[in-house]
Amino acid sequence: MITNGLPISKIADFTGLCPRDVYRKIDFIYDRVVDITARREGMFEGVNWSSVGRRFATDSQTLHLNWPNKKTRAQIAVQHLCTAHANTGYIVAAHLALDPAVHLPDIEARMTTSGDFARPRAFRSQARVWSETEFKAYLDKITQNVAVHPLEAPDIDLDLQLPHSGALMRQDIMQLAHAFLLRRLLGKGGERFVFVLDADSGLALAFISAFAPWVKDGTADVVVVQFDKHKSNDQRNMLVSEGKVALELATGISQSAWAALDYQDRLDQTDAVIEAMMRGMPLGAPFEWPFHTKSEPSRRVRLLTDRPSMAADRRARLMRLATLRSVDAYFHKVRSNIRFAARPAHTPSGNGRAWDRHYLYNPETMTKVIEIYRFVHNWMGPSKTKETPAMKLGLARGKMRVNEFFA
Repeated sequence: MITNGLPISKIADFTGLCPRDVYRKIDFIYDRVVDITARREGMFEGVNWSSVGRRFATDSQTLHLNWPNKKTRAQIAVQHLCTAHANTGYIVAAHLALDPAVHLPDIEARMTTSGDFARPRAFRSQARVWSETEFKAYLDKITQNVAVHPLEAPDIDLDLQLPHSGALMRQDIMQLAHAFLLRRLLGKGGERFVFVLDADSGLALAFISAFAPWVKDGTADVVVVQFDKHKSNDQRNMLVSEGKVALELATGISQSAWAALDYQDRLDQTDAVIEAMMRGMPLGAPFEWPFHTKSEPSRRVRLLTDRPSMAADRRARLMRLATLRSVDAYFHKVRSNIRFAARPAHTPSGNGRAWDRHYLYNPETMTKVIEIYRFVHNWMGPSKTKETPAMKLGLARGKMRVNEFFA
């Protein structure tokens, strides 16, 4: 029920459990997930990356927490950063910009005592998380235009209700920690890896920093991808048609003849065309992908680790392989299958406030449910799934069943 779109209140209704017991079940499942994941992901050193693929895609999505204050009813944005193995869809790492174990008043006291507020943020002793003062200022900023009806005013608690536990993490710190974790997980062999990143602020810098020795040795390439995420379905279809025409003109092969080619021939033809288009371009210059796809229209690719010694055919192949489809497909599943991950809705009666009664209030619960979903995606999958991402990666011989999980 947790991973199939039911909110906590409906789970309680269907099971007959009180909400407190539902949360206890979530705690139990989460503890099992952490235990099993720690043991099984220790087998990463045995993965044959040359066989299963050495390309990864990293992107983030925005989730929301309800903040339980009638005056503000603020939607607090929480970044969900994931890295997916491109060929199998295995989510190697997933992190939320939350630390549920700390208390904002404690952080505030430590920062005041150590003089953190007088220092640049990068040099603070508590630079990893937001302070209570900064968080209150953020709430005031995002709710400054929210009007409160006079009839509601007597019932309003003017004090901001901060969570009992938990704090927002700085996004740049989370990105850097995420990149270093990947380096630790993948650092057992000498394979050459490709990291395809969304153009989120600071993400490319985090990966370049974490994988600097590999980049220097030529065993890691970092590619940044941008595309227009706001196109309508009709606009996307139009761009796909334009891309097919551009491909026909560039290769001299008609669309019907192109469909008759086998898969590898299509890739070879595409790479040859892209190689010719890129000839004479400056190193590291952004490249406008001419053959639009529906999932990533108007794609713009930049190879950050471009170098004179790189072969022209490899450079063209990296441009073709620069896609975030694997991680974006996972994000779509998260939004579809976890009730609180749906996008916030605005209603005429909401007075300009985005609010959903099924969203979570507790940062710790959000962290646990997201990790439970990652486990289900990697190791269990839906009932119709014959081969899970873990099986494709070589970490499992079969699907994990529910009775095995609770044994």
